[in-house]
Parts: sequence; C-alpha cells; structure tokens
Amino acid sequence: MNLKKIFSVAVVLLLLSSTLMMKAQTKQHRVLFAITSGDEADWHMTLGNIRHLMEGFSGDSVEVEVVAYGPGVNMVKRPSSVDADIQALETKHVRFVACENSMRAQKMTVADLVTGVGTVPAGIVEVVTKQEQGWTYIKAGR
Repeated sequence: MNLKKIFSVAVVLLLLSSTLMMKAQTKQHRVLFAITSGDEADWHMTLGNIRHLMEGFSGDSVEVEVVAYGPGVNMVKRPSSVDADIQALETKHVRFVACENSMRAQKMTVADLVTGVGTVPAGIVEVVTKQEQGWTYIKAGR
C-alpha cells in the first residue's frame, strides 16, 4: 500500500472516530409533561419549564411531549390564552396531545383543539406507556 492510500485511510478513520465520539457525547432526553390543570398560571409555568429545559439541553437531543387530560384539555381548546405559546413550542418539535376520554367528557372534538395539538385515547395510559419506554415523567402544574 502506498503512502497516499495509507494517509487517505487514516483521514477517513479519524473523521469516523470523531463523528462517533460526538454522537456518544450527545445525550438523548425524552421528557413527558402531564398536566391535568385548566389553570392558566399552571400552563404558563409548565410552558416556561419546557422552554428552560430545551435551553438547558440545547446541545443534546431533546424530545418533549405534553399530555393534557382532565380539566387540562380546556387549555388546548380554541380559543386558548396559551395558543401562541403552544404554537411556538411546536415549531421546536414539542408535541402536544389531548386525552380523548377527557375530550368526550367535556363534549370536545378534534376540531376544537388548538392547531397542531394531537390526541391520545387515554392520557393516563399515555403517561404509563411513556414511562415504560424510559421517558422522564414530570407532573406539571401545582
């Protein structure tokens, strides 16, 4: 093998090892916020906590989901005082979902939800499932 080929292989190996080391240093965070409160102050506190979390882990991979159930679904119903905050966080790939059981109990439909908010069949099942998958669980609100 000539010197040029050895040098090329060494450069490729160096680049590959650098990429692998960078990936190893980037941590994956998956955080689930569960909010059952329909109180605007609780939502503002929760949305602020999400912003701080994402800023604090800015160099890492962060996946965040907010599940609203019980009275909490009222804050993802249009019109909502936190609509703009939800929209802004959705652009940062925060996922918002509403419990279909709670929606039915409050006679809400998908058309009533803030744009971009999805649904899950049962909020409490979503919480348990995510925890079983290794997500960090945060009970939001007071």
